Amino acid sequence: MKQCFVTSALFFLSILMLSFDAVSQNNLDTQCVNCHKKEVQQWKESHHFHAMAQANAADVLAEFDGITFQKDETVFQLRQREKEYLIDIIEPSGQRAEYKVAYTFGYYPLQQYAFSVGDGKLQFLPFAWDSREKEQGGQRWFDLHPDQQANDPFHWMQMGQNWNQMCADCHTTNFEKRFDEQTKTYQSTYSVVNVSCQACHGEPQQHLAWAAGNTDISHKGFEQSIGKKTPLFYQQADGSMQPAAPLQASQQIEVCASCHARRTQFADRTGPMDFSQHFQGALLTPELYHADGQVWDENYVWGSFLQSKMYQAGVTCTNCHNPHSGELVLPANQTCTQCHNPQSYDKTEHHKHAANGAGSQCVDCHMPATTYMQIDPRRDHSFRIPRPDLSLKTAAPNACNACHQDQSATWAKKQVESWYPTSSHRNPDHFSLAFRAADQGVPSASEQLTRIAQDNTLPDIVRASAIERMANYPDRNSLVSIVRALRDDEPLKRQATIAATAQYPLADRYRMLSPLLADKHAPIRANAARALAPMLTLPHAAQLSAGQKTQLEQALGSYRQMQRYNADRGFAHTNLGNLALAMGDTQAAEQHFKTAMDVEPIYTPAYVNLAEVYRRAGNEPQVRAVLEQALAVQPEEASVHYALAMSWVRSGNKGKALHSLKQTVDNAGEEINYLYTYGLLLQDQGQYQVASTYLHRALTQSPANPDVHYTLVQNYLMLKDYDNALYFAQKLVQLLPGNPQIQQLVQQIVMMKRAQP
Repeated sequence: MKQCFVTSALFFLSILMLSFDAVSQNNLDTQCVNCHKKEVQQWKESHHFHAMAQANAADVLAEFDGITFQKDETVFQLRQREKEYLIDIIEPSGQRAEYKVAYTFGYYPLQQYAFSVGDGKLQFLPFAWDSREKEQGGQRWFDLHPDQQANDPFHWMQMGQNWNQMCADCHTTNFEKRFDEQTKTYQSTYSVVNVSCQACHGEPQQHLAWAAGNTDISHKGFEQSIGKKTPLFYQQADGSMQPAAPLQASQQIEVCASCHARRTQFADRTGPMDFSQHFQGALLTPELYHADGQVWDENYVWGSFLQSKMYQAGVTCTNCHNPHSGELVLPANQTCTQCHNPQSYDKTEHHKHAANGAGSQCVDCHMPATTYMQIDPRRDHSFRIPRPDLSLKTAAPNACNACHQDQSATWAKKQVESWYPTSSHRNPDHFSLAFRAADQGVPSASEQLTRIAQDNTLPDIVRASAIERMANYPDRNSLVSIVRALRDDEPLKRQATIAATAQYPLADRYRMLSPLLADKHAPIRANAARALAPMLTLPHAAQLSAGQKTQLEQALGSYRQMQRYNADRGFAHTNLGNLALAMGDTQAAEQHFKTAMDVEPIYTPAYVNLAEVYRRAGNEPQVRAVLEQALAVQPEEASVHYALAMSWVRSGNKGKALHSLKQTVDNAGEEINYLYTYGLLLQDQGQYQVASTYLHRALTQSPANPDVHYTLVQNYLMLKDYDNALYFAQKLVQLLPGNPQIQQLVQQIVMMKRAQP
């Protein structure tokens, strides 16, 4: 940023303009354009500039007049009235309501439209405008979620499509949600309608004072640098990459991550560098990522980039992207070959595809794209080597078969092996194998996770994700890794230890996690307090000093405040209910769960957890009444059917329990716990043949699960099928070597088989 000098009058005018709650884009230009004309012009052509805009003729891209849609028997009529864009919604009952489009949202490859439904709440039209060229299939309206039901969290009237809670923080500048719990209304505000200079650079007052000639101000008036760590890298003789200049401290990744990350938000941001204080980034969980770390759900770059060698080396976003336009700094492969030698990499000998054709671009193989919202492809930023061999072991996708869809992963594996027979990247011991094993409940996964957690050659987010998976393995291997992670400088690892210690006795958890109550990152302090909250109840409280109680209570207060920030969502009240339940306050828990149901009626965990309150009170009829209430709003929710089945089991009606468990497995796909439980109950009721079907389905999901193997042994013994019983018993010996009971079982089956006529 080049120094410039502005008049004092301009400086004070700029400060004055910042005091308004909704300054316009022109105000922003006034602050910045005098010295940064080029950057401001680039920004005006960026996705950040178009992140959101007032609905007007200049920004609305869609055809809006005389358009009619129908969805779920509801009719949507779009029209214009002078300068206004209107939506008429006609309910199946015939009731008609008019809404004014307030904002455009995004602009390429699609644009959405937000409108007020009252009480300060903005929702999105379920149809979006495809803004691509007509030749690409664009210039049309399309239904974003054509198969969606009204009880889907992302239905157009549910909170998944709510602007205030889901979207506004990243699409405006200085957003404040301002949700009132009592009235259930919003008074949300922002300072700039899109992602402005201040969103990334922070408050400009000190910078403007520096520009006006105040020599007492350091760092050009900014608290921390968000520039590149180094301009580029060069390749050494051994092939390794080294920075062209010493790495400089930069907060750029954290600034970008505050929006470009899958994360949970706990407070309104107070500046662009708040990522570790107001947000908690998601780790590589099976709900969000494939076993090898490739993106699956919408993860917004940060989680994949942290896995990359580029990140480890010091590459930042602006090494590849112009920070103001968002475009690549150089066209196509030149972005990569600014550091990587084109003579080695931008050649047919390397990529094995015809020059300038499919497969010849670096991103084709190293940044495969996943398409979201039907037409929005986004590239994986982990820059990984294609590994079709891992697809065969973990079911993760690979870049080869993303193009060659008519071929198998086996074919792709052979191709890669023939092309690169001596490649060091064909490492058979990949972290995905341990993640897959842990996700399937394999007993030996603990040892594998421990190796990953302590392997300092792996990215921190991978090591943290291994630690988090130790929650199901509370053994000595895990304990060593957890204790070391608690002392680690990397907050992701400390964050992971909270979940990892879930099954340890409370006193042991306190000894391990109590140092986190003073962690410098607020979300870690708060979540550690949540994990340790029962220490404030009797008899555990007697073990704490007054100072320890105060420290825990203060951190727990932060946890409660973070949940109250999200009081417009059912999960926040459910979290508070779970906390109350953990501390023995069933009355408070009951009220929190009921509030969650009131705030977000489709949020089924609130019903299930309220049912747990009544279960603890021994009131099974009330348990079932709540669960039936849940099924009225979410009739296909497997977790509710499962909870209902367990209530019938406790009440001694296993026939009705079987019916509810059948509903569970029919709606849950191939979820192993549900399949296994259903198989167990079928076996208990003497339906051995049917039980084996579901137990085998469970085994498909978790091939090394000893519980499923043992149950299959018992099931086949009841069928007098000693061959299959022996087969699965011998598998158990392999899974649990040295177990005398299993070895004895094998011998018994052998004797039974011999005794057969």
